[in-house]
Amino acid sequence: MINKKNIEHFFVIILIGIMFCLLFIQSSSAITTKLSNESVQAKESLSQAEKDITEMAEKDIPISRVNETYQEALQLYSAQLALEEKGGRADYKLVISYTSDINSVKKTAIQARDELIIFKDTYEEAEKHANLSEMQEEYNSILLSFKDERFEDTLELIKKGYDRISEIQSSQTALNSLYLATSRSIKNFFIKNWIKITIFCSVILFLILIFWNNFKKLMFRIKLNNLFIQKRAINKLLKNMQEGYFKTKKLSESEYNIKLKKFKELIRDIDRQIMVLKEDRFKFEKKKN
Repeated sequence: MINKKNIEHFFVIILIGIMFCLLFIQSSSAITTKLSNESVQAKESLSQAEKDITEMAEKDIPISRVNETYQEALQLYSAQLALEEKGGRADYKLVISYTSDINSVKKTAIQARDELIIFKDTYEEAEKHANLSEMQEEYNSILLSFKDERFEDTLELIKKGYDRISEIQSSQTALNSLYLATSRSIKNFFIKNWIKITIFCSVILFLILIFWNNFKKLMFRIKLNNLFIQKRAINKLLKNMQEGYFKTKKLSESEYNIKLKKFKELIRDIDRQIMVLKEDRFKFEKKKN
């Protein structure tokens, strides 16, 4: 039978169990609260990083660099969170540092994108009035730096790009001014001295007509002399080659035959030119007489 003492005992055990459960729930709640407080900043920073990456993508900015950093931060957060849930001491500083870097890169990237748009417009406008081909490689480097997500370099290269455009424009403006000044000077010179220039050109033309025959003979003589010199030089090379083959054996038979054929072709070509030149000289002298 159940007596009064057993009933009291039963209720005491239940009461102790209830108290133990309350203490356990309270303790678990305290641990859970502590865990959330330590990880909340890291979790919020990850959320902000995700928004930063989305904003970059919406603006057509390359995101491979920041996305890689985000994945590393996410893995670190998961590892630290698991450690803390097991009662270990977690450290979220690196997670926050990574997400802070993402935010910094986003700001730089947006600035680089905006400045690049303006620079491209400036370059295209300047190209209408000046030849910018000499800085094409530098222009391509600016575009490539943005594509490769080197946004800090993009900003620096854009500054140098503006300086380069100004330098080219100034240089070409100076050249154009010099050209106009020179053209104007030459024009004025001819206007002022056209009588003297006409007389001088007439004298030169008259002298050419008088001495044309002698000049033509001289040209025939010079051309023939040059051909004879070439022929003597080739014959000398041919003789040296034959000595190298027959006496010193420095040349192989195949090499000797190839060179011999080539030298003979050159000599035949020179002989043909000499013959044509002599015929032209004969016709000229006959016509003159």
